[in-house]
Amino acid sequence: MTRPRSAVRAAVSLVLAGTLVPACGAGGGGSGSTTLTWSMWAGGSEEQKVWQQLADRVSAADPQVRIRLETSPFNDYFTKLGARLGGDGAPCIVSMQSLRTAGYAQGMRPLDDLIAKNKLDVSDFDKSIMQGLSFDGKQYALPYDLGPVILTYNKDLFRKAAVPEPKPGWTLAEFESDARRLTRDGKYGFAASTMDLWMFPMVLTRTGAQPTDGAGDLRLTTPAMTAGVQWYADLVATKKVAPLLPGVDPPFAETQFLNGQAAMGANGPWALLGLKKDAGFSLGLATLPAGPKGTRTYSAGSGFGISKACPHPEQAFRAITLMTSRRQLERLAEVGRAYPSRKTAQHAWYENADIPGARAVLEAANATAIPLRTTDDWDRVTKLLNQYGVSAFNGATSAKQYLEQVQAQAGQG
Repeated sequence: MTRPRSAVRAAVSLVLAGTLVPACGAGGGGSGSTTLTWSMWAGGSEEQKVWQQLADRVSAADPQVRIRLETSPFNDYFTKLGARLGGDGAPCIVSMQSLRTAGYAQGMRPLDDLIAKNKLDVSDFDKSIMQGLSFDGKQYALPYDLGPVILTYNKDLFRKAAVPEPKPGWTLAEFESDARRLTRDGKYGFAASTMDLWMFPMVLTRTGAQPTDGAGDLRLTTPAMTAGVQWYADLVATKKVAPLLPGVDPPFAETQFLNGQAAMGANGPWALLGLKKDAGFSLGLATLPAGPKGTRTYSAGSGFGISKACPHPEQAFRAITLMTSRRQLERLAEVGRAYPSRKTAQHAWYENADIPGARAVLEAANATAIPLRTTDDWDRVTKLLNQYGVSAFNGATSAKQYLEQVQAQAGQG
């Protein structure tokens, strides 16, 4: 059965009256040039500076194009984007996260014809993130970063507990054993989370279950998904190797790991440089532990696409090809902003990160990673997962009840 997409269509059709900026018009950038508005998320002034520098470099490389950057915090970005794509103020260049591609594809221009027309060689881009930024067989964005979900660990806590550090090929049984031994002195072996990119990769490696069927339909109540989430929640509820959740607090698990209260957590390369900088301990990396069919994980990432409303798709395409060129991705990696989507640019991230063993772990994880396929209202699904997950993780309800509740309230019960 095809799932109705009315929720997202309604969101896209809304217009934020009085808040939109003329986005794609020509002029304003010098004689004969075209000004393209680029909408991007940024977490602060330093991150905004990085994106402004990228915009300036693109404008310098192509004098016929001027890039006007506008940013908003990540938590606000997609809420506003849905409304903007349905109005006259849509940005020409749209920044898109792979987990949300399905929900915004109807407001974006497929790039396949422009890729073919301009003979753009996309073979250097990682295949998993190209797939993640596609929908219904069409490519909607060119990626700038990607990342497989891996396990991060606190080397200092492993050493204090006399627990050997994880090695390639370690198993879920070893993971659970290590988590028990590391749970001591008021600290925990692992930090579990209701967040999609923390929970679902661990479920995938445990049972092989995926949250959707790949075509946009939610599949949270299958026996394999229920069993996988119950195992994951029991790390908190019954095995007590992960801390109880204090409430709906998605960053809680990462904060616990960063503060040294949990010895292990899940994350991606997008967070590693920040963890290395802010953690008061030695950071270790490992692939997710192997389940019955070996280590399995998801990849996610982001890229740049073009809105359907953009009157200058050719110029916008030239801009996003420059933004995702090898040299520009190397520069983003050099300042710690992105693990490059281009394989030939990834060396710059490793050189800047200087995390022992990072290359071997990330390459091994990439080799098994698949894109996390989502629904077109994934923002709503994730909010429901966070909202109702607390009671399941803290033992008040079962995983079956939790997932049935989310599935029903997402309109697919």
